[in-house]
Formats: sequence, structure tokens, C-alpha cells
Amino acid sequence: MRIRTVLALTCVICVGSVRGAFAFDVTSVNLHLYLSGLKEARAPVVVDGHLVLSATGSYRFVGAAFSYEGWREVHSFEINRYGVFVLAVPIPYGEAAMVRYRLVLDGLWAADPSNPSSERDVATGASMSLALLPDRPRTVLGVWDPSGEGGAVFYFEGEPEQRITVAGTFNGWDPFIHELEETAPGHYELRLSLPPGEYYYVFVYRGERIADPLNRRLLYGKDGRPVSAITIASAQ
Repeated sequence: MRIRTVLALTCVICVGSVRGAFAFDVTSVNLHLYLSGLKEARAPVVVDGHLVLSATGSYRFVGAAFSYEGWREVHSFEINRYGVFVLAVPIPYGEAAMVRYRLVLDGLWAADPSNPSSERDVATGASMSLALLPDRPRTVLGVWDPSGEGGAVFYFEGEPEQRITVAGTFNGWDPFIHELEETAPGHYELRLSLPPGEYYYVFVYRGERIADPLNRRLLYGKDGRPVSAITIASAQ
């Protein structure tokens, strides 16, 4: 299934930039307004489940890499209408309270100049910036990991004595393989061992496929149907 991100208003809101017109590929209007309205670089903040980074300067390219991805991927910043480089990344499920990251400024690794919180990597001596994540409720995104052993526990609330299943990219979108257990009247749970990565899924409830009501990361498939997404982080 081909997945694309859309805004909550099912349209892409475009913003002007000193270097051209950009569309922020986000699912939250509040997040879009925050990104487009930044007039200067600020310390990291969390907006609607996303970690927002920003930078200013005469750079040609600004990116960021994160410890929970093993520093393997560099996420590119966009430029808003005020010339501020901005980046919003979803807070990954299973990530610790502290996020470690580095910026890439025109090809050079650096700590975030707008973030006073940093530490040295014991192994390399390189400086890393730190971002503290807020406490999250047990049912964030409809999943949680009470054991801390990785994977995901899907959570659903509905009418008692129903058959609830979950279908997604982890099981070929099969609506019959993974059935949730009713742990209390109307409360359903299912634990799956999933390796780190990005996953898309829906619940199958009363014969209908529905996106996770607790998950703000709403995406749409090629067929126009809504699905939910979770990111499971690598163990540090």
C-alpha cells in the first residue's frame, strides 16, 4: 500500500519562503502553524507529538541525525517564509525520555547552536545535543510497551465481546492473523514483537477497517482510506 501524509484538513497548506515555496508535510495544523511562524531559531520543543528543531544561518543545507536511529539517517530541514530552517520529526514509540542528536551544517557535524543542553560522546568525544521529552500517558498512539523489551502493545476500546483484529504492514494487511484479547469489558490488547522501523496499521472492528482513534499520525493510502503509523526506535 502506498502511503502519503496529509493535513488534518485533507489539503496541503503551502507557505512562502525566501528561497521558494515549501509545503510542510505534516498531519497537524498546529504543527504547521508553528513551523511556518518561527522567525528565529529556538531550543527544541515538542508540538503535537513531534520534536521540532530549528536553525538560522547562511547555510546551503541543514540536517539532523538521532541516536535512536544509530545516526544512520540525516533528516533534511526545510526553510520557512522567514528564512528559518525547521524540522519536525515524530517522537518514536519506545524512545527514552532524553533524545540525543547532532546537526549537519553544510556537511559538518555540530551540536545545535540554539540548544544549551549537550554532552560529549564518550566513544568519539563529539558533542551531542540533548532534548528532553515530556511524560507520555500509557496509551500513547494506542500502543505502549509496559515491559520495556521492545515491540508494541496495541490498545483498543469498543463494545464488549467483540472480535478486534489489527492489520498492517507487519502482517501483509491480513485482517485475520492478529486478534486482540479482551482484558476487561470493552478493553482489548495485543502484544507484537516488532523490530525497529516505521509501521502502518488499522483496526478491524465490526467488519470495518478503521484508523487508530488514539493515534494523531493519520495517513492515507492510495485508495484514500485512512491508516495509522507508529515508529519503533532502535535500542540504544
